[in-house]
Amino acid sequence: MVKRGKPEGPIRWTTLGNAPYPRPDDPCSGFLLQAGGANVLVDIGGGVLGSLQRYIRLEDLHAVWISHLHADHFADMPLLYYAFAFAPKKMRKIPILGPVGWAARVEAFVRSSVDHHMSSYFQVVELKDRGIAEIGDLRIQARAVEHAVPAFGLAARYGERRLAYTGDSGPCDNLVTLAKDARVLVAECFATEIEIPSVHLSPEDAGLVAAHAAVSRLVLTHLSPGLSEEEAIERAAITYDGAIEVAHAGTMIEA
Repeated sequence: MVKRGKPEGPIRWTTLGNAPYPRPDDPCSGFLLQAGGANVLVDIGGGVLGSLQRYIRLEDLHAVWISHLHADHFADMPLLYYAFAFAPKKMRKIPILGPVGWAARVEAFVRSSVDHHMSSYFQVVELKDRGIAEIGDLRIQARAVEHAVPAFGLAARYGERRLAYTGDSGPCDNLVTLAKDARVLVAECFATEIEIPSVHLSPEDAGLVAAHAAVSRLVLTHLSPGLSEEEAIERAAITYDGAIEVAHAGTMIEA
């Protein structure tokens, strides 16, 4: 349980991994969102669960927020179930917020376990557009975005501070809406070319979202294997003239 109080201090966003498949030093997509004593795991791709424990104990996790059900953002969720189901001491239930059907997906995967029902270990919450979750004084709003499967971006607010994350998405109006007034936009950048229609952002697309939303800082994540960091930054700078950087596993930023 996170106690409420006067919102003070930054929003912290630590990249646990952002690779399309697990690498020795870079798991798939996963991020630790922290503010006001709240610890929220955003996305839980392959290898993320181990990386998370470099920063917090699992018993100190307050919620998990899943943008969509592709494996590189979701694959470690069955392993989190195992961690809770077979922990030496009973773990408190935490909310798992994800697209419709996330619990059934995990239950099907772990069906041979003694009790495979997610509601026995977690608070099962299904995301909806504009839905808001509150963990103490940290507010997280979901916005539906354009992807190959139902997917959501998020806007995190703590006091006057605000950070936005695109999840996986092609260009859409909701990306600008969720990023409006954010100090930091964390934007996926998996499309190597500008494609219409697209289910991912190109560097130019990410820059346009940052520019239209008037954010102070753009952090590129989830780069395509064929896209170098230098090229990604150069191309994003064509459409956005603010600060741009590329996230790496272990990178912590503040908003």
